[in-house]
Amino acid sequence: MITHLTRRQLFRLGNLSLGAYWFAPLFKPLNVRAASKVNPRGSARFCIFVMLDGGQSHVDAWDLKEGPWTPPDFDVKQVRPEVKWPMALYPNLAKQLDRFALLRSVEAWDSVHGRAQYYIQAAHALNPALQKEIPPVGSLVAMELESQRRNTDTLPPYVALNVTQNQAGLIKSGFLPATYSPFHVDTYTGLSTYQIDDHGRAEFERRWQMLKSFDARLRTGASIEAKAFRDYNNHYQGAVQMMSDPRTSKVFQISPEDHTRYGASITGDACVLARNLVEADSGTRFIFLQQKGWDHHQNIYVKANHYENSTTLDAALSPLLDDLASRRRPDGKSLLEETLVICMGEFGRTPGPLTALKGRDHYQYAMTALVAGGGVKGGQVIGKTDETGAKIVQSGWNLRRSIYMEDIATTIYSALGIDWTKTIKTTPSGREFFYIEPFAATAVIANREITPLFG
Repeated sequence: MITHLTRRQLFRLGNLSLGAYWFAPLFKPLNVRAASKVNPRGSARFCIFVMLDGGQSHVDAWDLKEGPWTPPDFDVKQVRPEVKWPMALYPNLAKQLDRFALLRSVEAWDSVHGRAQYYIQAAHALNPALQKEIPPVGSLVAMELESQRRNTDTLPPYVALNVTQNQAGLIKSGFLPATYSPFHVDTYTGLSTYQIDDHGRAEFERRWQMLKSFDARLRTGASIEAKAFRDYNNHYQGAVQMMSDPRTSKVFQISPEDHTRYGASITGDACVLARNLVEADSGTRFIFLQQKGWDHHQNIYVKANHYENSTTLDAALSPLLDDLASRRRPDGKSLLEETLVICMGEFGRTPGPLTALKGRDHYQYAMTALVAGGGVKGGQVIGKTDETGAKIVQSGWNLRRSIYMEDIATTIYSALGIDWTKTIKTTPSGREFFYIEPFAATAVIANREITPLFG
């Protein structure tokens, strides 16, 4: 299956809700400073973050807790002393336990979809007064790694895949320049490459030069409007670079074989693209991928609900890990060694017996994250919940408290070689922006890298 991205879709890069007011303070350089001396790990070059939109039921998946409610056809097996595994749901991942670690001591600050999904993307609790100001983790990664971009890097630094139907929406670049906004690709509606043939290249170049000369005077000066024109021009420049790079066609192609091998699903297609983006090494460093449909308030065990979501994820994530592990750079390093992969929902689901509607409701006090690559030591289970999965009883790391999204973001930054203690003072609100907020939603927490992940 090879689909095609139209010129119109490429130029929709500019349709990213720029909101010129929010960029007004950025006429001056960002005042970035480090709050303390830390030593980022720098074990990865890329990050793929898979968000399970709606909240995976941890007790029916990667922290399985058996009870009278557990369907017999889950085919639960004790695969390790500390791991019971639903073989019918995740048969392929069961073969790769040595490749990934499970974090079973993760909590969320919120159990409302929109706020929790915002929190997953931004690693900051939702504050309506600052909602348009705060950049997501992916945009900060794009900004921090900008200095490492090569002249040959034409793909956007931050790419989002299928983030179309969650309640928070896809967070743009906040107060950062629009250059660092996510480039969104929707495999629901088709994707592709668009390259200009030799016949049309001269005409396209003529029109592109005319556009640049037409709005050149609008992009100069210190006005708010000029900043908005510059931001749109940045998007157009990026689109032209992509359209002119022959490598783009390979990145945004999905062969029939890969489509089938990754489960013949939109999530599988997105995982193929994530693999392609990492393998191409053409500028994209952060990939945010969403699988929808985990909000099972009723009839969770109906085949189309938890079963289908689980088997689709298993069929997509397992070959992604396989391919990243088997494909190597000229220096012998595998793509998985270079890529931190994280998969989790915005919260867990209520443990124990099902509700009256035969489902599970939102639950913020326990969930499980799967983490692989980028220096992570596989085969580990970090943290522990009680016998029902309702309460975290062992944190599994040095801070002796639950793991929150702030800690996961800290770990992402550290793995990518980014100093997570940095702050930015020049913000629209005048409030200093912390890469990792020390004053979390309900407590003051000391943020650290989740060191046990790395063995």
